[in-house]
Amino acid sequence: MRKSEATYIIFGASGDLSRRYLMPAIKQVKALNHEGAVVHVSRKDYRNLKNLITGKGEKIFHLAIPPEAVSGVIEIISNNFGKDDIKIMLEKPFGKDLKSAQSLVESIDRYFLEDQIYRVDHYLAKRSMQKVIEEKWRKENIANIEIIASEKIDIEGRANFYEQTGALKDFVQSHLLEMLSVVLSGSFETVRRYNALKNLEVVCDVTSHECVKRGQYEGYRDEVSNMTSMTETFVSINLVSNDPVWRGVSMTLSTGKAMSEKLTQIKIKYRDGSKKIFNIEHEPDAYERVISAAILRNHDLFISSGEVLETWRILDAIQKTWEKHQDDLIIYKKGSAIDEVINAHI
Repeated sequence: MRKSEATYIIFGASGDLSRRYLMPAIKQVKALNHEGAVVHVSRKDYRNLKNLITGKGEKIFHLAIPPEAVSGVIEIISNNFGKDDIKIMLEKPFGKDLKSAQSLVESIDRYFLEDQIYRVDHYLAKRSMQKVIEEKWRKENIANIEIIASEKIDIEGRANFYEQTGALKDFVQSHLLEMLSVVLSGSFETVRRYNALKNLEVVCDVTSHECVKRGQYEGYRDEVSNMTSMTETFVSINLVSNDPVWRGVSMTLSTGKAMSEKLTQIKIKYRDGSKKIFNIEHEPDAYERVISAAILRNHDLFISSGEVLETWRILDAIQKTWEKHQDDLIIYKKGSAIDEVINAHI
């Protein structure tokens, strides 16, 4: 295979994501199939981009920056380099709610085409997720689909980030809903995942605290120096699909920090009591596949604007309810199991 000569540019090169994942990944990609230059951009470089990025040909801009900075940087890229031979890689969260996500999509569309945008969810690039499609499993007589992402770690000092994000935006809006879309569609194809998401909704009364649970581990408020914080470190939601194929199948997405174990799992429960379990592993090389997929224009490992808007639509009622109510936060001990938090009384 011919090696790519595209210039790979990282905005936010000094950030946590870049240091932990992007820098090591691009080193491996360069060793395999990439000969182009790698350019690190910080905020102080914004007025000097043309001198900093001098290579001809395709340019891949990977924006590892906060969502509120994306629109401005997109405009800067367009003003400096035009539209041709440009790819934009974006990191989650893609907005903070439905309204901001719509605004972000419209802002990007003013400068670049949808097929130039690569919204990253590295879970889609995991080999263990591929098994959901590759392995044979029964699609009939399913009672429940449960997807969990349990983490033993707490927020690890990332107070500012987590206070602005929370578990719903950090894990449910992207990873868990995308994983569910792969299960329901039986495919990684973007269009099929989008159609699966279009059929999903929370149908219960969110204010009843039965189909949606949010929690916060003990000591979180001290960590973030905010004794009235309502930011959730745990969330569990129940969904249904309007697709006739999945009628009657309950679906549960749960994630939490400071839990009893580290585990990401897709669990298919059948009406006869049997189960099919997919363990989604930690794969350090997932970002290598993400970057390689962008180089190769493989959009099926990325999230479309339509998918982004559908995930925020699904969560819209939850977010609006949480803004108005503060009587539903479960305070749980570090080391709790997911089921313990779900079944806890407020």
